Amino acid sequence: MDKIKIFLDTEFTSLQKNADLISLALVSEDGKEFYAEFTDYNLTKAGNDKQWIVQNVIGNLILTKDNESRNLDKMYIRGNRSEITSALRNWLNQFGIRKDDGGNIIPHIRIWADVPHYDWVLFCELFGGARKIPPQIHYMVMDLATLLFCKGIKPDTPRIELLPHNELPEGVQHNALFDARVGMRVLKKYLER
Repeated sequence: MDKIKIFLDTEFTSLQKNADLISLALVSEDGKEFYAEFTDYNLTKAGNDKQWIVQNVIGNLILTKDNESRNLDKMYIRGNRSEITSALRNWLNQFGIRKDDGGNIIPHIRIWADVPHYDWVLFCELFGGARKIPPQIHYMVMDLATLLFCKGIKPDTPRIELLPHNELPEGVQHNALFDARVGMRVLKKYLER
């Protein structure tokens, strides 16, 4: 059975233990997208980074009531943590549950992210921790930066420099959906090599 690759990106209040999610995006290898903007983050957690977060993250949020979508192919939602987690479970359910001959669930979704230390923890916390993520998701996140390093590419190279200009999606860096789209394109390009 084939594994499904989904690229995760998040934006959050700070590089600290109790950070709050501001936005989250998942892009599957076949182009399905989940994008959420949280309404219940605490900006005071940004500390000294508050101005940068306001300008570069909050300033790049894109959802309005007119462009929200509950379609499974392109699900874009604004809401609180509970609403977003419920919508995320619904979106992930479209990829199904697979079982082996003994009836055991096979985690067939591989989540990829770029330097995923915070992204993965914050993603897992939406479900109540790593042991409570949906069963179709493999418990280990895969790291794009490590893949690039193994391919001889400096891991701190800006990802938009790894794609031809005409292959860049619309949008701006530090928007989770743009970054996840770029991440998936870079992953496809370098995983195949």
